[in-house]
Amino acid sequence: MTDRTAFDQLKPTDLPAPPQEAIGIVRACARSNITSKRLADLITHNAVLTAELLRIVNSAFFGFRTKVTSAAHAVTLMGQRALRNLALCMAMRDALRPDAIPGLDMAEYWEQSLRRAVAARCLSAVTKLDAEDCFTAGLLQDFGLLVMLFIDQDRAGDWWRLATANPDERYSLEMSLFQMTHDRVGETLATACELPQELRQVMGHHHTPILETSAPELNALCRVAHCADWMAAVFTATDKRPVIQRCQHLLHEHYGLSAEQVADLLDDLAQGVREAGAAMGMRVGEQLTLSDVLREANLQLVEDNLSYQELTWRLEQALEDRDRIAGELNRELELAREVQRSLMPRDNTGCAGFHGINTSARELSGDFYDYFSTRSGQIHFCIADVSGKGMNAALLMAKVSSLFRCLGKGIGDPAALLSMINREIIETSVRGMFVTMIGGRFNPENGLIQIANAGHLPALYLPANGPIQEFPADAPPLGIVAEAQFVTRELSLAEGALYLYTDGLIEARPRNGGELGISGLKGLLRRCADVPAAQRARRLLDAVRDAEIHDDLTLMFIDSKERDRSE
Repeated sequence: MTDRTAFDQLKPTDLPAPPQEAIGIVRACARSNITSKRLADLITHNAVLTAELLRIVNSAFFGFRTKVTSAAHAVTLMGQRALRNLALCMAMRDALRPDAIPGLDMAEYWEQSLRRAVAARCLSAVTKLDAEDCFTAGLLQDFGLLVMLFIDQDRAGDWWRLATANPDERYSLEMSLFQMTHDRVGETLATACELPQELRQVMGHHHTPILETSAPELNALCRVAHCADWMAAVFTATDKRPVIQRCQHLLHEHYGLSAEQVADLLDDLAQGVREAGAAMGMRVGEQLTLSDVLREANLQLVEDNLSYQELTWRLEQALEDRDRIAGELNRELELAREVQRSLMPRDNTGCAGFHGINTSARELSGDFYDYFSTRSGQIHFCIADVSGKGMNAALLMAKVSSLFRCLGKGIGDPAALLSMINREIIETSVRGMFVTMIGGRFNPENGLIQIANAGHLPALYLPANGPIQEFPADAPPLGIVAEAQFVTRELSLAEGALYLYTDGLIEARPRNGGELGISGLKGLLRRCADVPAAQRARRLLDAVRDAEIHDDLTLMFIDSKERDRSE
């Protein structure tokens, strides 16, 4: 049995030291006067830290649609709080070498920590807390146990007993083995490393989450960590039956979740752990699904004393309900698709020379384009790409499309129009979502085009003779910086065509090579330049239809030759 004084008299020098470069980023993010540029400079000074940051933020776990290519880009997209959390996770992950504790499977320890982190992240959708805060809290809440094993390495052989116990049993076993518990040690470490207040509290109080002296949001984060601990134990505890019952009780008591809703959350863990492990560079083994857990435990899903026949009947009922709900969802999605189609231009009446096409990679699209004539005879047009996928992106797409058409009837200058839309988005923005957009105005009388580019891919002007001209972004995407400055640029359509497109087109992978890219798109535009404008958009998409496609495809163009014929 370990002498308690070994832990009661802990000094900062006795504790594992996280890499100071990452901790420096954490502390910098906490300063109210720190700028995004200064943060990017701090990260860039360390090549290893920069490479690791870019690898993680470009992983599927974060789900950014465009590749993050620089520290400055990462800071802009993530924001300071998410960057702080990521740096903190990296720092604690690297505080101990994989072989620092002989006899301990460090990869298994981090896999269990990842499971708690992913469980906490799943709960963020229920609690409306920040997803990255929840993930970080879940990842670090049991770090004190790793510290105790580091200090008393003779206890490394007891790791498996600790790893397969439920949270209450593990807490008691720690006291028996070490005369100390991981929350006490974790809080000591968090204080020594000057970690943010909310993480100090989580590491020190996730087993006693209700503290009268603490702010409600801190207690809420502690409660999430406590529940995440039991959710993770469903997959690791030897006796799973009481763990699942306790897990269902906690989630119902704190968040009003039904047994079916709890099962849905637990079902999401396996995939989440795989993605989080890949993102954080941690090795994880084959993940059990909830069905595997229930089969192993011979646990019946609804009542303790259900017979096999009753369970089969209830399963059949559940499958029928699933099919019914799926049918209703498909009908709702079809209605949503009809609404989206109604937001796109139906024809080019009054807008000769304008053509566009949109193909969704999923049921709903996050891309859109539009053009319409005003009373003055000017034609407003745009193309945009909303970050993310699915229903959230589709809803934001509908909002931005409506804002463009409504505000565009009263605001002529494209830069001023984008500025107004940007402010409207930020007022009701969802964290982490943004819109890249090109807005423009065409004067049919003199062929003059004005465009403003907010973080979108460069517009391409293909003249009748001469090289293709690019008009790249002059400002960040909409929804990121409230007072962003947008720039209006001018060009003459003359005898040429202006093409606007989304990244789904240039990221298509033809079977004979890599991504199409902008250079490949330019060649494709040259080859299709003589195709009649009415068929050209479809011809361009058909050229990549057999390619490997993972994103929405949207293309819009203005052709001067067709305008000349119409006039």
